[in-house]
Amino acid sequence: MTRFAGKVAVVTGGGTGIGRATCLTLANEGADIVVVSNVAAQAETVAREVASLGRTGVAKVVDVTDIEAVNALARDVDAQFGRADILVTCAGVMGARKLLTQTSAEEWRDTLEVNLNATFYCIKAFLPGMLARDVGRIITLSSASGKLPAALNGDYAASKHGVIGLTKTLALELGILEKHGVTANAICPGPIDTPMMDAITDHLAPAAKMGREDFRRVAVAKNAQRRLLDPEEVAHMVAYLASDQARGVTGQAMNVCGGLVLS
Repeated sequence: MTRFAGKVAVVTGGGTGIGRATCLTLANEGADIVVVSNVAAQAETVAREVASLGRTGVAKVVDVTDIEAVNALARDVDAQFGRADILVTCAGVMGARKLLTQTSAEEWRDTLEVNLNATFYCIKAFLPGMLARDVGRIITLSSASGKLPAALNGDYAASKHGVIGLTKTLALELGILEKHGVTANAICPGPIDTPMMDAITDHLAPAAKMGREDFRRVAVAKNAQRRLLDPEEVAHMVAYLASDQARGVTGQAMNVCGGLVLS
């Protein structure tokens, strides 16, 4: 299947986890990929994997919390490819994972800066080109924690709730602007088998006086499927939302969570 032949996708957080899976899934269906990460080795590795699939893979080392760096990225993509057809904002951090009373103002700001503000910066940078052509797909990564409150997760949950609000607002504004060829949707993953999940386990399991596997079983206990999902399962939802088949889908927050959120 080559749904994305001739398309250019920019994927932030593309060096690992859901971002990497997204890069490879879109490339496998014909897209050229700009792999954005703040870790050069990760971006370069994924860019090579994209090239092995017969597509152009470009590694870009960018701090997405730096709005000038994000604007420069958009200019570079436009200069090399002439446009970005698909923007997927996968870059994120796990947050402090503390009670709110123990979360510092600096930790709060850092989490919102990466998870929410950087999403806004990327949209601001790439949206004008999409509006000019009235063609584009903006797909943001929220979380099941963007729909459900969770103790020890306040900064992360707030940032991911914000991503949903930002994305839905953008969808409404695209309608006001009569740019019906551009869509904006969020994806809300549940517990996914990624390096972030490993980091959460390493952070919280000792405090809970639990082993890693016991902690993971507890982590998925509210998931109807009682399992960690694979990053590729989220990537396939990205691919659907990026496709022409989803041209009528906008302003949605799509759950890929194994039944953690039943709405």
